Amino acid sequence: MHRTEVRWKSPPFATFEAMAAAIEARLGPPAHRDLESNGLGRFDGHLLRFGCGLEIALYRYHLGRGLRAIDAAREASIYEIYANRQELEHALFHLGIAAGDVQRSTAADGSPLVVPVSPSVVVMRCDDNGNEREVTRVTNRCEADAVAATYRARGHKQTYWVLA
Repeated sequence: MHRTEVRWKSPPFATFEAMAAAIEARLGPPAHRDLESNGLGRFDGHLLRFGCGLEIALYRYHLGRGLRAIDAAREASIYEIYANRQELEHALFHLGIAAGDVQRSTAADGSPLVVPVSPSVVVMRCDDNGNEREVTRVTNRCEADAVAATYRARGHKQTYWVLA
């Protein structure tokens, strides 16, 4: 059965604005188009599952601020991020979105729905002289493995590894 309406009780972890074409170029087309929300108008939904077990629902609304109709080809759309785990930084990594580009959702008392996670997983490098250096710190092993793999793929003599 194809659902044309979505109802949920939990708020999104965060919202951001982006051009629909840029998001679709990165993630592919939405799994569902033109669904009816619970009062915020129609939206398109990307449903994403990653090898690390993270699942993300990314909703692009057809209406902009003030519930004004927008032309998604000419102006940014509002997106909401939902996930099966409260790891917003990790979700942003997979979505390719900078943390500074999102507005985190808050509870009625003003507290954050998702508490920011401090980077604790380290990507290390050993150069051809045996010098070991920290390259970066990220919030999740999945991210660290991806960063290390990207550096290894460049074909330099350095060795990269992850300290969890």
